[in-house]
Amino acid sequence: MNNKLIPGMLIGAAVGAAVAMLDRNTRFSVKNQVSNVNELRKNPSNAKDKVAGIKDEIMYWKDQIEEIRRNNPELEKAILDTKDMLTKK
Repeated sequence: MNNKLIPGMLIGAAVGAAVAMLDRNTRFSVKNQVSNVNELRKNPSNAKDKVAGIKDEIMYWKDQIEEIRRNNPELEKAILDTKDMLTKK
């Protein structure tokens, strides 16, 4: 095999994951995430409820932003000017 890039990347990723798992906080976080995924797999209705909750939260913030834009165009202009200034740097 002439191309050793992909196998090298896979080996590096495996070694990096193994080293990361030496940390207790990382192991705890991975364990919690796996258990959450397993719980959602067993109860898909919970996943739908969580997605609906996230959707409601996003819609709430979208409405709040729209209200701010309608009520305070000067603030919107200042925010957009700041964004433009920071993205040009």
